[in-house]
Amino acid sequence: MSTVIIGHTDNAGEVLGVHGGSGVMYWTRVATGSHLHGDWDGVEWVAFDPGGRAGLHTHSHTEEIWYFLRGTGVIELDGVRHDVSPGSIVLTPLHSRHAAWNTGPERLEYVVIEVFPPDITKALPPRKPTDEHEDKVAI
Repeated sequence: MSTVIIGHTDNAGEVLGVHGGSGVMYWTRVATGSHLHGDWDGVEWVAFDPGGRAGLHTHSHTEEIWYFLRGTGVIELDGVRHDVSPGSIVLTPLHSRHAAWNTGPERLEYVVIEVFPPDITKALPPRKPTDEHEDKVAI
């Protein structure tokens, strides 16, 4: 069985001062782990206008993969700063301390893929994205 999920970024939520940062973070979750068989927590789209930032924070239950689509920025990962631009990929391991901010003149946009590490996966029930039968069609 296959499933197609079509997400849109034009109805993103606005989060103010995320993790003690500044400005507005535009955020939308395109897919959750319940849409996939694997040990994924979710797929998200994130954006910051010029000068916006997410403050330093740590994840205790997921690791993240960030893929940059637009703009320029800086990522701080465990005390080291890295410049990012379209095509950059950042991996934030479990318990890493990280922050992101837009240093450029245009919106910084990226996709975040959150995955569970093995210890969390072991505690989860088996994944099954849907109970729909193949002959049902959603309209």
